[in-house]
Amino acid sequence: MLKPILRALGGDLPELVRNPLEKFTALAREPGGIAPIRLGFRRAFVVSDPAMVRHALLENFENYDKDTPAFRAVRIVLGQGLLTSAGSFWRRQRRIAQPAFHGESIKRFAPVFSALANECADTWEAARAAGRPVDAGADMMKTTLTAAARTLFGEDLSEKTAEFERAFPVILWELATRTASILPLPLWVSSAPNRRLKAALGELVSIVDEMIAKRRERFKGVPPEEGAKLDLLSTLMLAKDEETGEAMSDSQLRDEVMTLLIAGHETTANALSWVWILLDRHPEEQERLRAELNGVTGGRPPTIDDLPQLQRLRMVFLEACRLYPPVWLFDRRALGPDKLGGCDIRKGNLLLFCAYAAHRLPSLWKDPEDFRPERFEPGAEEQKNKFAFLPFGAGPRVCMGMAFAMVEAQIILGTLLSRFRTRIDGADQIAPQPYVTLRPDRPVMLRLEKID
Repeated sequence: MLKPILRALGGDLPELVRNPLEKFTALAREPGGIAPIRLGFRRAFVVSDPAMVRHALLENFENYDKDTPAFRAVRIVLGQGLLTSAGSFWRRQRRIAQPAFHGESIKRFAPVFSALANECADTWEAARAAGRPVDAGADMMKTTLTAAARTLFGEDLSEKTAEFERAFPVILWELATRTASILPLPLWVSSAPNRRLKAALGELVSIVDEMIAKRRERFKGVPPEEGAKLDLLSTLMLAKDEETGEAMSDSQLRDEVMTLLIAGHETTANALSWVWILLDRHPEEQERLRAELNGVTGGRPPTIDDLPQLQRLRMVFLEACRLYPPVWLFDRRALGPDKLGGCDIRKGNLLLFCAYAAHRLPSLWKDPEDFRPERFEPGAEEQKNKFAFLPFGAGPRVCMGMAFAMVEAQIILGTLLSRFRTRIDGADQIAPQPYVTLRPDRPVMLRLEKID
């Protein structure tokens, strides 16, 4: 009796919540590349055909915004930051921030990535010498968080890592729960989940507010010289609205810093965790990577100048992102009517893009469940259609930090692989946990062997 009632109220939502990866994969494989579903009282479509993805995210992207239940939940944490804002405000913020993620900026950041990767390697060496395993997931989170804080904001948050590690899983869990709810409680309601979310969020906000206050105080005493190279926090703080001449408020700054700190470390750290799992499942790939590193660097840790020659390293990271995309699901809301395939899209309908499912379509990827880095060899047929490969999104809202993440991940991986051979007990039992991001469902505990 209860199941039909839940079905009537929630449409396809209860089944999607119960087993989201399996259900989305089945929907993505339905004929036509688009599958209609119902989420509560709202009509939605799971879109997997690359031509339709291109249409919605590029050709007609102005017709689709982020005013969806999922993004409304994320705005509780990120406010109107780059990930969640829209329109002219988003364009202005992206224009200000974009230089920090390309070209010369990333070259300047690379030595920081290298230094932190070597610090992580030294910590791992101490654990190896003591016969202890290391928690790769936690160490990747710490390294990427510290890297984002130092490179983008000129801050050292290494002493705050424990607060992030404590607060962030709570936030992810509560946001995932809210997203999956037909009628989530307003945040002002004093429920146990809301109290947990607000307490965890308060920890992160206090860290970010302290960063902003310290920077404002510094500028009071010594304003930056004209033409000086500024970190992103300073750039955002000093930026003026072209029409009003007003600078960003502390609230706006907080939203951007929270967005870039969280998005700038969580997704890359999760992808790296999956790399370690896949390398354990395919130990021959570890040896291939180590041979490539030895051939290019002679065994020393790689620098950014070595990366063009480390093609296998790049291919392994991208294949991990295909099999386990950290941002495994995202959506858009239709602002007006449209047509996709044989489906009429009406105002208010949702489009859902499941990267995890799209990356497993046999029509797009040969033997899609297999780990095959060769898919990403330059010129390989399987990776030419960028609307079939969505770990960083696509179109004008594609992840701005893609190049940042690629360089950071390869330097971290190359540094650690040049010093250690890794193994995991029970790697085959580790499963993906689909919350806001796609995390391993248990700690990734590595046993380490030193490379002679």
